[in-house]
Amino acid sequence: MDDLDRYVGHLVAAALLIIPAAMKLVTRRLERAARAEALRAAAAAVEARRGTLPASADEPRGDAPPAGAARRSAAPRAAVPFGAPLAPDAARLRAALLRLGELDRSAAALGEAARHERANRRFADVLTTFVPREIARLRAAVGAGLGAREVEAAADDIELVVSEIAVLARQRRDPSLLAELGDADALADACYAPVIAFARAEGLPLRSGVPATQLTRFDLSIWTGFIPTSIAPIFLPADFFSTPLRWPALAHEIGHDFLASVDGLEPALRRELGLPDRSERARPLALDDDRAGPSELRRVFGAWFEEIFCDVFGTLMFGPAYVLTMSGLFFQEDSPYASLALQTDAGGARYDEHPPPHLRVLIGCMVLQRAGLGDAAGALREAWARRHAEVDLDELLLPAGGAWHAFPLSPFTEMAERLVERLYAGPLVALSGFGLQDISGLDYGPHAHQEGLRARDALLAGRVPAVRDARALLAGAVLAAHQAPEGALLILTRARAAIPALGTSEQRPDAFAPALGAFGVALDRRAVTEALLFREALLPPRALRARRRARN
Repeated sequence: MDDLDRYVGHLVAAALLIIPAAMKLVTRRLERAARAEALRAAAAAVEARRGTLPASADEPRGDAPPAGAARRSAAPRAAVPFGAPLAPDAARLRAALLRLGELDRSAAALGEAARHERANRRFADVLTTFVPREIARLRAAVGAGLGAREVEAAADDIELVVSEIAVLARQRRDPSLLAELGDADALADACYAPVIAFARAEGLPLRSGVPATQLTRFDLSIWTGFIPTSIAPIFLPADFFSTPLRWPALAHEIGHDFLASVDGLEPALRRELGLPDRSERARPLALDDDRAGPSELRRVFGAWFEEIFCDVFGTLMFGPAYVLTMSGLFFQEDSPYASLALQTDAGGARYDEHPPPHLRVLIGCMVLQRAGLGDAAGALREAWARRHAEVDLDELLLPAGGAWHAFPLSPFTEMAERLVERLYAGPLVALSGFGLQDISGLDYGPHAHQEGLRARDALLAGRVPAVRDARALLAGAVLAAHQAPEGALLILTRARAAIPALGTSEQRPDAFAPALGAFGVALDRRAVTEALLFREALLPPRALRARRRARN
């Protein structure tokens, strides 16, 4: 009987220990499942919401209000006693606060997972630092009287951040996408590097610098509304990985982010260049005897300024390959006159923010000429003219009265040349007294062009290039595909093989090959050891060297 009592006692004790542990395990699993479902729903929501973003080429997409940009109400809100009936606005406020708590937990769970994933580690700080900070500020604003509607709007912005990061992370967990996105991320990083270094050296308040590419149904674009998070989502079109032609356009999108993420840079540049705010583009050109005065031209170039800046930036980044990209993407064989047309909105009340394609190609050639690549610029202008043999490239087509009217090109090119010169050479106070050519590592001059040509020759010969600069590699790929368009996909594949994909353990094919010295001699371990010993034998004794340093 005693044994039975002891046995029953042990069973009861075990049950008391096991049941709570099992309940905790079940609760944790349910919480994890709920968080996972919330993240899936958030990811689906961002895909649906992003469908409303503009999808025209080169345009910054989806400029969402910065997270945490809630407005404060004028008077503080009276506290509501716990358990008292809630007014409709108070109920909405409580629901919004509960939603913030869910977002905080979802971001924390996603951030913790990202910390342990090589490809997603760079998103962790946004989820574990930026999002909690914005939620804390929002809760403090609620204590100061922020209304339910403002809290809901700010929660929408925070949810958009969390769900977009969830989409970026999910794509990088897909083995079929990881290497592709990693190569695109590596190129984007190479384009950002000179900007980040310059901003740090000159004390410019750069708020963005972590590019993250994403395969979408949109055209190539960047989401500048994400700037407060420091992440720059770059949307890639479906055919991005099938041709090298689109890759240099990454630099154009990064130019948009650079211009928007340095506080005050764009308005300061506009003031220095004598260009009005972009809102002035609402009116078409007012012509006087078929002529446009300087103020009218400045107004139109003010509408185009951001795109012109990004084209100058992109040409500096990729040289002739960038102009080839524009030429290939802009030309419409069935409608060559489209290259000359100033586009407007549906009602014709305002010009499009993109200059006519013909002017953009000429601006790229102006930059090449200024960068010492005059031969390449001339060849590109001639090739562009041959494509447009049946149209007059000395004119632009302006819409007026429901018809197109020819207008001389020369006033536009003269103003474009002045803008290109100031942007390229400076001095610009907004850029610490420099021009874009002075940003170390940005200018694609003759040396970088030679690297691109070496990459081109290797790719045409069927080899993976030995060139290590990702920008020169892709520039060479564009040049090679221009000569052998039938092999464009294979050319891109070989070029990508030379780029270690960001977020992976991928290495270059020659990563473990013996290094070569200045005369092409293999530098194995034995050769390096003998060289170091030989150097030590020829140097003066260490004591003598120490005395010389002391005297100096």
